[in-house]
Amino acid sequence: MAEIYKDNNTPVTTKLYVRGEPVVPDGDVVVKFFDITKDPLIVPPINSTIPRFSIVAYPSEVDVGSYSTYPPTNYIDRNIKYMLKWEYEYEGVDHTHITYLDVVTPYISIQEAIEDLGLGSDSNDPNYKTYHEIRMAEKYARKMVEHYTGQKFYLYDNTFTIMGNDSDTLPLSSKMWRLHTLHQNDQLWIDNLNNINRLGYLIEPTTSGFGLKINQSTLLDGDTYIANGMVPPSIHDVSPNIFKRGRHYDVYARFGWDTVPDEVEQATIEIMRSYFSKDRAWKDRYVSKISTTDWDFEYSSNAFSGTGSAYADKLLSDYVVTQMVVV
Repeated sequence: MAEIYKDNNTPVTTKLYVRGEPVVPDGDVVVKFFDITKDPLIVPPINSTIPRFSIVAYPSEVDVGSYSTYPPTNYIDRNIKYMLKWEYEYEGVDHTHITYLDVVTPYISIQEAIEDLGLGSDSNDPNYKTYHEIRMAEKYARKMVEHYTGQKFYLYDNTFTIMGNDSDTLPLSSKMWRLHTLHQNDQLWIDNLNNINRLGYLIEPTTSGFGLKINQSTLLDGDTYIANGMVPPSIHDVSPNIFKRGRHYDVYARFGWDTVPDEVEQATIEIMRSYFSKDRAWKDRYVSKISTTDWDFEYSSNAFSGTGSAYADKLLSDYVVTQMVVV
């Protein structure tokens, strides 16, 4: 799947084929962008079956059949997944080519990476790297950070089903930013998307974000409910241990981080530095020892259980989470 950075006007490119051969269409190549992220916070809701926008692609001057287009920045202002339909006509026959696009949040900007890594700006500089090479290094580092920490350092929507544990807190395996809906055994408790609260008080993320808890300041006693013509929720009879053992809780929420932490940015730089190092080819092949008549060395086992950079592992140590079992 192709990637471009959020808020960064970079091209999306594909190659058009007919019967296995690259072709130059008879007329314009129109690209229709379908938003398939189904973001629940977008109002009015985006219909994934209707193009969010369409744009004409332009041909490459040197690569036959290669076409590119630049999505407007106002359509790539958040993490989005698009399905692209490239529509064109060739020899009087209509054709459609489908590709997919991820609009992602980089863990370090390209410009910061160039400065921090001391990369040259001139193609004749021995330290020069192309824009594509730097993007591939950032992607490599981002995936390593996510694999090592068990976290994603941007905002995304997800659903978990978690078993209760006779507690007033429901532990989560990912950092929550905002709760959308909460069900107990398929019974709706909270729907923050439609301002529905059937408990009478607020359930919110814990301070760390890795759990849900009752906001004690919103608790009302039974007399207050009766005085306002409301039926006191039975949950008060068993509070504060509302998340009962043997019951399942469906959590639909926005998880992750609204900004990339400084330690994650710095760790990304260090992993990118390792990516460009001459010995990365050996590390990626799990070479544990190399020797000649003059010297020999071997890698620590941590090189394969961590990110490949001891300094990056140290920077990320406070962000590593143990993945709990959910159903």
